[in-house]
Parts: sequence; structure tokens; C-alpha cells
Amino acid sequence: MEKEYNCDESLKTRFNQERIADLTEDFLNKGLNFDVKSELKDRQYVVSYIEGNSEYADIPLSVETDVFSKIFKQLPSQIINDYGKYDQKSVFATVIDTSLERSLPVGILRIVGFDPQIGFKDVNDLVEDSPNNPWLDELKTGYFDTDESYSEEQAWQRLSEREKVNLELEKSLDIATHASADHYRGAHGDINGVSMLFYHACLRYALAHKKDNLLAIFDIPPLENLQQFGNPFDTYSGLSARPYGGPYETLPAFCIIERGMARIRDQSKDIGRVFIDGLTLNDNAILPNEYLPEIYSNESVNLEKI
Repeated sequence: MEKEYNCDESLKTRFNQERIADLTEDFLNKGLNFDVKSELKDRQYVVSYIEGNSEYADIPLSVETDVFSKIFKQLPSQIINDYGKYDQKSVFATVIDTSLERSLPVGILRIVGFDPQIGFKDVNDLVEDSPNNPWLDELKTGYFDTDESYSEEQAWQRLSEREKVNLELEKSLDIATHASADHYRGAHGDINGVSMLFYHACLRYALAHKKDNLLAIFDIPPLENLQQFGNPFDTYSGLSARPYGGPYETLPAFCIIERGMARIRDQSKDIGRVFIDGLTLNDNAILPNEYLPEIYSNESVNLEKI
């Protein structure tokens, strides 16, 4: 069956490992305006942000497409088509392994900024009036009167109102995808070194760009693993875990960033230092705050100096 999901000939060429390795090498040499090789020393990873419309976008897209085509049992071209309309507003927190014979991307998290013309993928899918929406019946029965017409806009507004939060889309980011390459993930949902790196990078990106909220639809295992750090995410009243897109049960969730960070630090100052500040993560990775301190350092994002 796996051959069926990898039969897109043009994408085979586009995401060929040698081409991606060439592109990754070029990115490390030219794309960061930073002498990565002299600063790496014995560190394994480089964590970076790659825009979805940049010349280097195929670096993270190669990971996203490979992992998601296998999980969702779809052709790579279907994954490209499904997420492609969000590329212009996407930034990928990308983890590159430099310890390999040739450096390659091994983990990505797609961060989508709001565009009023296309919205957010996870919000669109959550409130869509479609039989493909696994939460539609719960939204109609739990948030609308029996004689009331369903409205996607009203559904989103009422979800926020029920939770007594302001999830204004312009002040939010959508965590549309997160994926680790083969051999870089543990049991399904584990937060290992690679996933911790891109979650940290996502949070720092949100802080640097002065966003208030993170929105997502999570598989249950990664959500549960994030929640063990002090429940930084909340879920919506009346919505239950359901399969969405792939074979795994999923749940829509949101994080009020300031509240989520406070919960993490309240549970464990040490975990907060890792997850939020990047302490110890920088032992084995070059983080964005190292080569772009004017944007991503603790001081620049109004966090306590380490």
C-alpha cells in the first residue's frame, strides 16, 4: 500500500532526498545570515523559521508531506493541495539535523497567520457546515437552538463565548501541522527532543509577533503530552474526541499564551525554563534566539533574562 501514497512522480523529484539535502545545505550557508557551522560545535540541530512561500519552503514541506501522506493514507499531492492555500501565510518551525552525512530536516511545525480571505485551516474545519466535520452535530445541538439555523461564524463566536475567552483570529496563530521524520519520533505523541524543539520555537514565534492565542486540532496523545506540563491548552465545552482526517482521535484546543505559560511555570519552574526559555535545549541545538536575538531573545519577547 505504501507505494500507492508515493506515486506522484513530480513530487518524487521535488522531494528527492538529494535535492532536499542540497537545498538544506544552501539554506544553512545562505539563508540564516549566520555562521552556523562555526557555532554548532558538537550540537546536533539547527532550529529555524522557513516561510511557506520562500525558495526554501520545500525543506519543511518534504517532511510534512511524507509524514502526513502516510498518516492520512493520502497521495502526497492531496496533502499539498489540502494545505497549499495556507502556504502564503505559513511559517515552518523547522528542525534540521546537521549530524547526518548530509544535513536534512527532521521535524516541522506549520504556524499559520490569519488571512481574512482564507481564515485558519483548523477553525475552518472545526465549524464547517459539512458532513465531513466530525463535530458538526455537537455544535448544532450544543450551541444552537433546535429552530435556529446553523452559522459557521456564529459557531466560532459561541465557542469562544462559552469558554469566556477572546479568541480573536487576528490575534491568534493556527498550529496547522506538526510532524517528525521517521526515526525522530518515539511512541505516538511522545514529546522527544525534536518535537520539544519545534514546540518551543512555535511559542517563541508567537511571543515575538505579539500574538495572544494558539489554535489547533490535536491527536489525543500529543495533546495529553503537552498537557502534562501544566495544562497550557484548553478544550471546548461539549466537543468530544473524534477521528479527523486520519485514523486517530483528535480534539480541538486553544492556548491563551500568557495563561498557558503561567500554568507551565506554576507546575514546574524547571520545565518552564526548558519549554519556554529554551534552557538545556540550546545544549544540543542552535535556537533562533542565538542568531536573531533582536527578535527572539527573552528580553525581546518580554521574558525574564536567563
